[in-house]
Amino acid sequence: MLGGDDIVLSPLVAAGAHGGIVASANLRTADFAEMIALWRRGSATPARGLGAELARLSAALFTEPNPTVIKGVLHAQNRIPSPAVRMPLLAASADAVRRATLLAGSRA
Repeated sequence: MLGGDDIVLSPLVAAGAHGGIVASANLRTADFAEMIALWRRGSATPARGLGAELARLSAALFTEPNPTVIKGVLHAQNRIPSPAVRMPLLAASADAVRRATLLAGSRA
């Protein structure tokens, strides 16, 4: 079983999911992989903490339609050349990108 809702990936892995198809993992990929590894090792306390942190990131990334905020953050990090999305979507607001960029920066 794979999780598909980014915000609840941690509890799904805790309940036995093998991983996820997670758009949020385009940012902080290593942290998502670490969270899954922690759950698999039975390290519930650090897994739960990291999972909560990544859920906050995912919530910020989905405040506007997917993938607009994710592309905005990737662009702000100079990882892609443009935040443009295809119609009928419009680029994410600067405020949404700014909030998500702060959470995407690094582990707290």
